[in-house]
Amino acid sequence: MAEKDEDIESVNILNQEEIPTDDNADAGEIEDQGLKQFLAIIKEILSIIQKYALFFVIPIILTGLYGYYKGKQVKPTYTAKITFFLSEERPIVPGSGNFSNLLQTTNTAFANPKKLKEYAFTEKVGSKMVFKKYVFRGREDYLANHYLRLMSGYKDSYFKDFTTVNEMSIPDYLIFKKILTGIRAMVAIDYNEAEIYSITTTSGDEEFSKLLCEGFYNNLTDYYIERATKKAKITVDFLEEKLAYVKAQLENSEFNLADYKDKANNLVTFKADLNETRYMRNKALLEVLYSTTATALEGSKTNYQSIMPLFQTIDEPHLPLLKNVVSTRNQLIMFMLIGAAIDMIIIVIIYIRRHFWASIKETVKAA
Repeated sequence: MAEKDEDIESVNILNQEEIPTDDNADAGEIEDQGLKQFLAIIKEILSIIQKYALFFVIPIILTGLYGYYKGKQVKPTYTAKITFFLSEERPIVPGSGNFSNLLQTTNTAFANPKKLKEYAFTEKVGSKMVFKKYVFRGREDYLANHYLRLMSGYKDSYFKDFTTVNEMSIPDYLIFKKILTGIRAMVAIDYNEAEIYSITTTSGDEEFSKLLCEGFYNNLTDYYIERATKKAKITVDFLEEKLAYVKAQLENSEFNLADYKDKANNLVTFKADLNETRYMRNKALLEVLYSTTATALEGSKTNYQSIMPLFQTIDEPHLPLLKNVVSTRNQLIMFMLIGAAIDMIIIVIIYIRRHFWASIKETVKAA
């Protein structure tokens, strides 16, 4: 009997292990139901696409054609580029002491291209470029007038003459600021680790891009030469005036000494000897001062002349310039993707209308 009871218990245990619990059965059913619902949604979406396939093609075709049309409308642009570096190395003047270092370098303070651009587009510096005459399409006029004819369709010259920005009328000043803003958007300044600068101008006209690039570069060069040589020029002018003054004093002292010797030729007194000593000392002092001033002047002149070529050009723009064309293929693909996105929105709307529209209407009514 005991053996039979043990066999019955072992059979019951095996039966319990084979029979799944209610929780496991529910989890399996939930997973199956979720998968079935997902597949049902996919199947219904595919049926919607199949049913309205002809209508879904229309947005893709229309948006693609619009993208192709817009791509064709975009006009090509032309890029001109000047590459250069700033150099202020000065030769050492023999016997001039420290006079070769009278002027501190300026390029050390302008390693930032943003600062360079900000200086170039100030009203004082920018007006020198905008109101300088250039030849464009066979016509010599202010750059501002060339810009207005090209960008705004002006037939005649808007600015007839120019004195200073302060003397402009309010309408003229506002147009001047708009021209500076428009040109600023066309110009880019870059600076790399090798301390090489580059000025790049881009516009829809090939000749104007080249003209603007060269005009901007020349204006910047003139501004930097004026700024960097200002102190040296002041030094040269000061030393020239000082040298002329010392020379006049020395000549006067030499004349007084000669005149005294003529008058006191036969006088042998201590008083006469004292006056002669004073005249000789004054003459020697003026000679030393004259020599030192002349040496300083020559050194400052050499320094002033040596810093003139601040900008050293490496590469210049030449026709034909680099032409930038918008890819119509990329425009076509981009707008076709927009059309596909519109189709996806329509599919979602159709699905919601089939399954949830009635409940949404009831909810809205109940509210």
